[in-house]
Amino acid sequence: MINKIFSILQKEIKIELSQGHLFFSVLLYIVSSTYVIYLSFQPSGLFDMETWVSIFWILILYGSITSVSKSFFQESSKRNFYYYYVYSADELILSKLIYNFLFLICISSFTFIIFSFLLGDIIISKYFFLSLLILGSLSISNCLTLISAISYQVENNSLIISILGFPVILPILLILIRISKISSIDFSWNLIRDDIYLLILLNVILLSLTKVLFSYLWRN
Repeated sequence: MINKIFSILQKEIKIELSQGHLFFSVLLYIVSSTYVIYLSFQPSGLFDMETWVSIFWILILYGSITSVSKSFFQESSKRNFYYYYVYSADELILSKLIYNFLFLICISSFTFIIFSFLLGDIIISKYFFLSLLILGSLSISNCLTLISAISYQVENNSLIISILGFPVILPILLILIRISKISSIDFSWNLIRDDIYLLILLNVILLSLTKVLFSYLWRN
């Protein structure tokens, strides 16, 4: 199973490296959006902590919707027919989850670098915020991968992504913004403990739903 998952991951990475248009288009979106925000706050330079954190996660969200939600749409029907006989549902969905998670880690790290360079570094607890980037990338990728798998099986795919994505991703985004505000001050586990537990619980629910629902969708 592990060998098959790595073979799919290797295929996804090779396709991304050979084409690269999706990854670089997301990077261009982040750079251009951040630069527009930078110009909007000039010459006053007034940029408080809540604004910094909120815009940061919103940019990551829209960048991830552009990339991760389309992960299943890049596969042709013939290739999916081939996957059906070669891989199990668990192997395929796990490889998609891992790839999307790694993709979002790169996007989140790049966004943080650009934000810190243009808009100033307000984060005091660096290690905590980097850990939150990993957890946030995992949460967003789990959510959007599940929605992408569901919407791929029905018509009006973009409409399904919008309808299903907003109520699911909104609580995750609000939790990430609330926790990120703590990283701009001295870190305190007592302040973010309940939110971290809630975020982990949401990830467990999303992973469980993904395993159950995708197995059903894959058979159909």
